[in-house]
Amino acid sequence: MKTMSNRQVRTPGPREHDVAEHCRKFGIGPAEEKKLKKLLGSRAPLHEIQANAPPRQPRWR
Repeated sequence: MKTMSNRQVRTPGPREHDVAEHCRKFGIGPAEEKKLKKLLGSRAPLHEIQANAPPRQPRWR
C-alpha cells in the first residue's frame, strides 16, 4: 500500500507590517504614530506594534 503525505502547505504572510498603516487603520493619532515610529521604526512585527500601541478606542453603535 502506498503511503501519502497529508501535510498541508503553509504560506506565511508578511512578517513586517507598516506602522503608519496600522495607526491609520486603528485611529491612532499622529503624536502616538510618531512615538511608535521612533520606538519601532517604519516597519515592525505585528505583535510589537500591538504591544506598544495605546488601547483601541471603543466603537459606539
